Amino acid sequence: MRASGGHRRGMSLVEVLMASVLLLVAAVPITRAILEGATLSREVELRTRATLLAQRLMEAAMASAADNFGADSGSTEQDLGNRFVGKKVSVVTGLTKTITVQVGWDRDANGQLAAGEVLATFGAVVTNTGS
Repeated sequence: MRASGGHRRGMSLVEVLMASVLLLVAAVPITRAILEGATLSREVELRTRATLLAQRLMEAAMASAADNFGADSGSTEQDLGNRFVGKKVSVVTGLTKTITVQVGWDRDANGQLAAGEVLATFGAVVTNTGS
């Protein structure tokens, strides 16, 4: 028996259930936001690394074009490490050479860069000055 004016010591089952439901209602959106934030962070990291790798590939292609304009025509793919793949396409037309560089993360790990895997694309047109 309880003395008059005494305080209740425990929670009823209904109160425990209500507290649990409220906790779940708050936890699910927070957990979802954390997971989506982590996914977005990974995507930004991949795009940043791909952009830096594409910049390096473009610089190398431009240097190669300066050294020997007519060489290195066509399309090549190369493994850049950590599942990044780079693709370079060079096309010589008269006195100009169009260079396109694409870099992406090989999601399916097949060693080739598919259209849906491209994260960065650079393009340049180089002119042969003949000197």
